[in-house]
Amino acid sequence: MRNVSVVPGKSSRTGAFLGWIRALVSKSADLDELRRVNRGELEQIARDLILSPRDLYALLENNFPRDLLKERLAEFELSPAAVKARHPDVFHDLQRVCGNCPSTKRCAGEFAQQDHGLHRSSYCPNTPTLQALKQENLESNARASLPIGPCCC
Repeated sequence: MRNVSVVPGKSSRTGAFLGWIRALVSKSADLDELRRVNRGELEQIARDLILSPRDLYALLENNFPRDLLKERLAEFELSPAAVKARHPDVFHDLQRVCGNCPSTKRCAGEFAQQDHGLHRSSYCPNTPTLQALKQENLESNARASLPIGPCCC
């Protein structure tokens, strides 16, 4: 197994581990390598990623659907970077929920067919959060477009 240094306080620890996960998945490796990690190490990795060990396994077993959330955000006209900057905890929760979603294959299949999301909102557990973020974004844009000062007309 490739050695991944996880140092508390380092912002790159998540990126390094996610890179390792991507490499593991892209090589079509099974989960045996991660399962060989002792329980203490696995729990530490999960803690560093602010996940439970169960959530970490679920992310791996769903082939790490990192692009699905990006596509879902785009459907709601939301920028991943903007959501992450404004609501980092919400963004993390969106990632966790997407990674643990039992409908990952269905969602990926619909994106592959370029379905315009007509059905995704009925089964996507992130839909209410995405709708709230979009509404917040619309309200913020509306406030920004209001004139400053009194209006005489």
